[in-house]
Amino acid sequence: MGGYMGLGLQQWIYSRDPQKKMFKKQPLKSFTALPKYSRTFKLQVNRKENKKLNGLITVLFVFCTLLLSVFTINHFIDYSDKHTQDVITTTKKKDLETFLFLVNSGENRLINNHPFGAYSEFKLAYKVNPKSERLNQLLIETLSILCVDNNEFCKELDHTLEVQ
Repeated sequence: MGGYMGLGLQQWIYSRDPQKKMFKKQPLKSFTALPKYSRTFKLQVNRKENKKLNGLITVLFVFCTLLLSVFTINHFIDYSDKHTQDVITTTKKKDLETFLFLVNSGENRLINNHPFGAYSEFKLAYKVNPKSERLNQLLIETLSILCVDNNEFCKELDHTLEVQ
């Protein structure tokens, strides 16, 4: 084996003389200053550069960008208007469906002799569409039925008749 330490080191590594120099220092050579570079530079126009062509390209780029922006803005405005109209029609359709459901539910409750439930349905329908004559007539009938048992409904019946 000859000097194996078991740590992966060989004998020549751990038996080296630490005082041994790896290289010799050489004396510095004499320093002589170089002459100063005295030329000056000025910016010169690139002869290949065409100012008119560059200006034309810049103007065309700006014009194309503006034209594209105008078309994009117009397209966005059209889309926004169409979307707004779609939202309005959808809202009106849902309001109509809600109104019809509430009125039909109130009529069914009134037929089944549940006037208080019918009144609550008619009141919700009134919030959706207060201009319906049929709804106002049903509301008056329901309030007149409820007025027999409770005077608060009589006050509301009077208020409803005043509004019409």
